[in-house]
Amino acid sequence: MGEEFKDDIFIENTDELYNLGYSSNKEGRPIYENVKVTKKDFSIFELFRKFKAGKLILEVDFQRNVVWNNKQQSELIESILMGLPLPIFYFKQQDNSTYVVVDGKQRLSTLFLFLDNGFQLKNLKILDFLNGKKFKDLDNQYGIYQSQLEDYQVYSHVILPPTPDRIVFDIFERVNRGGTQLNKQEIRNALYHGEGLGMINAITTTEEFQRATRIDNKKDKRMKGSYLLTRFFSFYLLYNNYFEEGKQYQYTGDIDLLIERTLIFLNKSDISILNKLKETAIESIRKAYFLCGNGCFRKGMIASNPINMNIFETCMYLMTLIEDNNSLLKIKDVFYETLCSQKFLECIGDSRDGIYKVNLRFQMMNEIARRNSDDF
Repeated sequence: MGEEFKDDIFIENTDELYNLGYSSNKEGRPIYENVKVTKKDFSIFELFRKFKAGKLILEVDFQRNVVWNNKQQSELIESILMGLPLPIFYFKQQDNSTYVVVDGKQRLSTLFLFLDNGFQLKNLKILDFLNGKKFKDLDNQYGIYQSQLEDYQVYSHVILPPTPDRIVFDIFERVNRGGTQLNKQEIRNALYHGEGLGMINAITTTEEFQRATRIDNKKDKRMKGSYLLTRFFSFYLLYNNYFEEGKQYQYTGDIDLLIERTLIFLNKSDISILNKLKETAIESIRKAYFLCGNGCFRKGMIASNPINMNIFETCMYLMTLIEDNNSLLKIKDVFYETLCSQKFLECIGDSRDGIYKVNLRFQMMNEIARRNSDDF
């Protein structure tokens, strides 16, 4: 793992976050029927135009926080001007014909920056007469190089809808073997760039979230805080029937499919709904911290233990069912007993995302809330 991805955030049970490959086909159809990938060529000018029009999603902290240095940038431009082929680019086409960069962000960032006159060419070894020049300087006797750069054909594979995200994850892992492996939440940050995931990421910067989780947003380079919240919202929306009117969406045991549905729903939601969900989450975090202090979201409510993501999502869900601080104090003992019980611990152990164990641990939270209501 590269130095830029040094990870100081430790959360229990996040193994599926790093398993990019799909494990099974739960839809009853052959896997190949779900894969839709086509070859397509773009000129650099066409991609730049899409980027300027907001139709090519690039700058979303998808791949790396670091950018190429000037030597790497200049060598890329020189390679293109010499007519050398570049490695294949990968894009994912969204339903609205917007493209998300799956592989090739650094190269495209460099190309677009140069077309915007963002840097001078330096240390060129072959085309050394172009050293010190920006794109705008490639005129008159050097005009052929401007045209050559703009007309250069980028060979790409485009992943078309409705290819499921779990297959996109696998494709990404295949084309990036040997490099830094991204986790699913980092990839989702590009695939679902929009108001929904933006709302989730905004919560990770709040004082309430950072105090309760002790996750410093500035150090959370792998987006684990965002993943915790995404799981919470997925189950909160599931058990509150947000997805489909008239009938409840049936969880199949595939957490990736549930998260995919959640982020699509959030990005299509009105800003008023997103604001309400944000307020609900922040209030739940506040309640959890009031109830458990530094031990919230941890096994045994022990502050020195790492966050457990299943405790996080179930505790947050329970907090949405409890109205005020007085009610919180009334459930404190039974809440502690439940989370320390063998029954609950088995629900967050092996196969913890299976249908039975997911439903059981959320039923246990509902039971705590019901017992609190019965006390009045």
